[in-house]
Amino acid sequence: MLFKESLQIKTMSIVLIGDFNPVIIQPFWLASRKLIREQEAQNAHVEIIHNELVKFELDWVSIEITKSRFEAKSSQEPYFEPMRDLCIGIYELLRETPIKSLGINHLLYYAIADEKQFYEFGNRLTPLNNWDEYLTSPKVSQLEIIEEKRRDGQNGAYRVRIQPSDQPLSTPYGILININDHFAVDKGESGRNREMISILKGAWTESVKRANEIPEKIYNKIFPQ
Repeated sequence: MLFKESLQIKTMSIVLIGDFNPVIIQPFWLASRKLIREQEAQNAHVEIIHNELVKFELDWVSIEITKSRFEAKSSQEPYFEPMRDLCIGIYELLRETPIKSLGINHLLYYAIADEKQFYEFGNRLTPLNNWDEYLTSPKVSQLEIIEEKRRDGQNGAYRVRIQPSDQPLSTPYGILININDHFAVDKGESGRNREMISILKGAWTESVKRANEIPEKIYNKIFPQ
C-alpha cells in the first residue's frame, strides 16, 4: 500500500511575521475589497476583534492576526490556492505593511495500521537499539530535520518534523509530518511586502509538490517495496 493512501488529514497554513495592524483585517473589510463574498462575511464566525488580536473563521479558512504575526489556515484541500490568493490580495492592498518572513506550512496526518507498524516506523527512522544500553523501551517522540541552506537559493530554511499525531484518526496510531517551508525576506523596509508577494506566488507550486513527495519517498526508503 502506498503511504499516501494512509493520509487522512491535510492542513496548510500561511504565516507571515512582520508589523501588522490586526483590526484592519476583518470579514466585512475583506468583502468591501472584493476578496471574499458579502455572504461569507455575514456568515463568518468572529471570535475576537481587538487592536491586539483579530481571530475569525470562514467556511474554508481561519484567520488570526496579532501585532507581529498573521496566519491563514485551511484543512480543505480545494481551498488551499484560494487561501494563498486571499493572502496575496490582502497584502497587495496593504502594501506598506512590513514583512520579515513567510512560512508555507504543510501538516500531513497519517493513520498507521497498528502498534507494531507505528513502533517500526520510528525505529527505522532512527534505530532504537542504539539506546538499549541506556533506556528501557525507547520510542521516538519527535524527529526534526532541517535544511539550513535552501536548495532554491532563497533565504530561509526547510524543516521537516515527524511526531505522533495530535488529531484523532481512524486508528489509535497516527503520525504527523509537519513541513515548514520558511522564507526570510531581506529587502529594505519598502521592498519587503513586494518580495513576500513574489515569493508566495512563485514558490507555491514547488512547495506543495515537495511537501507531497517527501513523506512518500521517506516511507519507501525505510520500508522498501
